[in-house]
Amino acid sequence: MLGYLRSLFSLPPAVLFYLLSEMLFGVGIGMAVILNFHYLELGFTTATIGISLACYTLTVAAVSYPAGMITDRFGSKFTMLFGSAFVVLGYVLIGFVETPLTLYLAQIVSGFGFSFVIACEFPYIMSLCEKKEDETTAYSLLVSAFTLALALGNILGTKLPALLPPGNTMYQSTVFLIAVAFAIMLLMRCFLPAKSKRVAEEESKSPKRVSWKVIPSKQVMIYVLFATTNGFIWQLLGPFENVILRERYTLSDDAIGYMLAVNSFLLFLASLFTPYLMKTSWRRVGLYSAYALLLICMLLMGFNVIVYAFYLFLLGKGFSGTLFNSFIDSSMMKATADDERGLHSGLRNLFRSAAGALSSMLAGYLLLGGDYNSIYFVTFLILAVQAFLYFFLVRHQLQKDLNEAF
Repeated sequence: MLGYLRSLFSLPPAVLFYLLSEMLFGVGIGMAVILNFHYLELGFTTATIGISLACYTLTVAAVSYPAGMITDRFGSKFTMLFGSAFVVLGYVLIGFVETPLTLYLAQIVSGFGFSFVIACEFPYIMSLCEKKEDETTAYSLLVSAFTLALALGNILGTKLPALLPPGNTMYQSTVFLIAVAFAIMLLMRCFLPAKSKRVAEEESKSPKRVSWKVIPSKQVMIYVLFATTNGFIWQLLGPFENVILRERYTLSDDAIGYMLAVNSFLLFLASLFTPYLMKTSWRRVGLYSAYALLLICMLLMGFNVIVYAFYLFLLGKGFSGTLFNSFIDSSMMKATADDERGLHSGLRNLFRSAAGALSSMLAGYLLLGGDYNSIYFVTFLILAVQAFLYFFLVRHQLQKDLNEAF
């Protein structure tokens, strides 16, 4: 264990610097929890806010696929800087929003930028690794760094508006601070290399690509299909877990906040130590045990249990799900050829967004009328289908591509 922790600091400086910049990104995203409050204080109706979110979502969906192709064509660093610039611009615009039209424009601009950032962030950090075997570690560390920073950003987002000087709303200064965080991230990534020496040497030995790759391989589509099921499951529960806790157990917002903060920290630990656990001799046992625990916890959460048991199942669900998916997601990206990783990320984001929209509607229907139990039974069934997909399709593809046990 200590050896693994020491090995994290032996990763290339570019990878560590990227992770540091990712934490700024996570803090900014976490602080954005106040955006809806900012919009409401500006006098926008919930309908207007809903339309603005739809503008963002549709932009991400429309741009993700071409963003992935551009990443593969022009490189991850170019795409990252290009997208980050639009993210900064989008949040500056949000700070100056006064009318619905300017709000829609700001959301479109930020959605455009995020599409490029999401399309290249995983391919970029993996391309900075000098050793192929470090790619899964870098992937998992990116997730853990973002998760930890996101929790910190959530706390800052709720505390800073009362401390910073108010603007046209008490949240305006915080919005500009988010833009500053993204701008510093952009500046930091300007100093990163485009790729590692290993990747540069590999590319110099391969034939030059002269055309745009627009049709993904069968391998990539299998991986994207699995990632899509994850997006569906996450969007079905993730945004509503705080509501379910409050309605089922009449807990205060503060209590729920602390409970979810502990859960977030556990997710951070799970993603941090996933590479270590999956390098041990019993990784297959750990992998299947994690998925079994995920299924069991999901099923039990559907029953009427006391709050302490429910919370224990919630923690178990989060830890086991993160452990399994962090390793499988990183392995799928590692198995993808370098010239398809951007396309993989773009399609992954596109299909996850579409699946997320559908699952949000399903969640709204399931929760209608105050039924906060059935949603867990439905999710359990979806997980069972996902297990079938993994065992008979994804697992074999990973074994073929990586020559490793799954």
